[in-house]
Amino acid sequence: MTNPLDVTQTADSSEPLADAPEPVTPAPVIPAEAESQAEPLLPDLDFQFGEADARAEVQPAVSDDLDEEVYSTTVPDIGPREGDVLGGWQLRKDLGRGWFLAAGPEGTAPGLLYVRPAPGWATLAPHRLLPRWTALEGGYLINDTVGEPLTGPLPAAEALPLWTELARLVYALERQGYALTDLEPEGLLRTETGELRLRFPPRVARVGERVEPLLREGYTPPEVQSGGPAQAVSGVYLLGAVLYHWLSGQPLPPEGVSALALSGLRVPGIPQLLHQALAPAPERLTPTALMDALRRLQRPVATSYRVAAATTVGLNVDRPLNEDAFGYVLRQVEAEGGQVTFLRACVADGMGGMAAGEVASRAAVEGFLASAAPDMVARVWDANAALLQALGGQDGGCAFSGVQIEGEVLYLGHVGDTRAYHAAGGAVQQLTQDHSYVAALVASGMMTPQEAATSPERNKVLRSLGSVRQPQDHYVHTLGDPLFLVPGSRVLLVSDGVWGEVPEEELRGLLLHEPDAQRVVDALLDLALDVGAPDNATALLIERVR
Repeated sequence: MTNPLDVTQTADSSEPLADAPEPVTPAPVIPAEAESQAEPLLPDLDFQFGEADARAEVQPAVSDDLDEEVYSTTVPDIGPREGDVLGGWQLRKDLGRGWFLAAGPEGTAPGLLYVRPAPGWATLAPHRLLPRWTALEGGYLINDTVGEPLTGPLPAAEALPLWTELARLVYALERQGYALTDLEPEGLLRTETGELRLRFPPRVARVGERVEPLLREGYTPPEVQSGGPAQAVSGVYLLGAVLYHWLSGQPLPPEGVSALALSGLRVPGIPQLLHQALAPAPERLTPTALMDALRRLQRPVATSYRVAAATTVGLNVDRPLNEDAFGYVLRQVEAEGGQVTFLRACVADGMGGMAAGEVASRAAVEGFLASAAPDMVARVWDANAALLQALGGQDGGCAFSGVQIEGEVLYLGHVGDTRAYHAAGGAVQQLTQDHSYVAALVASGMMTPQEAATSPERNKVLRSLGSVRQPQDHYVHTLGDPLFLVPGSRVLLVSDGVWGEVPEEELRGLLLHEPDAQRVVDALLDLALDVGAPDNATALLIERVR
């Protein structure tokens, strides 16, 4: 299952200046006077700006019985006007605050031009969410973005990944020394590929600079409404308002949102996050703290493993004791700081014909499971030391295959002719190399695998635990690189009483096609018994469940 709060860091959040398209300018904030005109804004673009207005002083009411005379302004026009041409684009309609609806050269669609000098958004580093723009002589042309406006209510699984992208943008602005003070909610678009894009550049200000007061009901942070210094936390408030609208389908109420209303969203972790995002500025999350909170919130589902095992003494009257041994330790902890999954498992095959083979295999298993060594090679040597101590000078040893899984990563340590297999993606791979006489002959080309399978020398091993007392370099076989286990993958540990008697194709077929882990190991032992089970047989299967 895909977590919808996946916020694994991307280049946008940790390196906001790299690998992103040119920044785009958000929808301009339109004065209240302009919005009150009967003629709708942007008729050719099929888009209306939201209510983002400069706070205007409330004038006292005037009685209807007074005559009113309107005087023409005596202030000369400054800057471009309707009808002017900039860079081949004719300014058709003044939308206020430096924005014009413009007609381009023949065959081009109408566009938006910003004609005031040096807007803050024009200095931003490129970011993939921002629209592209082109600098013209005396203005900036916004390249239109195609997509559907995001309107609530949205399912959390849809809203949260998109909102995380906005959080990365605000984080990137903070790193550049900017604060997000306003954006056009209806300009938040979802493209055909499902990606989030801003149709208009956002309004930004340098952190610490005093901002022009404005009001977009249900969105504007209180400190921006009052015209205070720009703060990075203002962008977090805006994001909180956006997420609340997306999830609830309603904008924030003017008096603010209550804890009861937040708890009604019923998405674990989200009421708490919004409470912190919409708090008063001194208590509000910073953009950096918001990213940390999102990482905690989107903590991946804990890895989980299932272990099944079985062993049999077999049918050989000359082997009255089971000299095989197996064991495993599974530890899983889930808490606020994260989750830890740890699994250590092994199979040991006591040396037939030697004294106390069952003592050797059991001691090796216990020594491996109890080892506190930092790596797999050292853990296997700890198993060797435990074996030698248990034998007390007697002649004995064992073949050994052990694994340790940390989260989703597997490490292997192996000596002798026990085996480890890995099954994933419809394929089975043998992870170990047999340290046996016939395996060496096969590797040198002096014997075929078919001949080795029936050779009377097939039980002779060249390496085993207990045969050496001091650690030796390259004696323990390990994987060149750690093995990553995906959900559904399996790892099988077996003694030669299994792989030496069960046909390879049947072993692989069970690993790939039998869904029940315990049935796999039971079936392997049954197959060994069906052919006489001349040796002890042990199988241990590890399956990643999630």
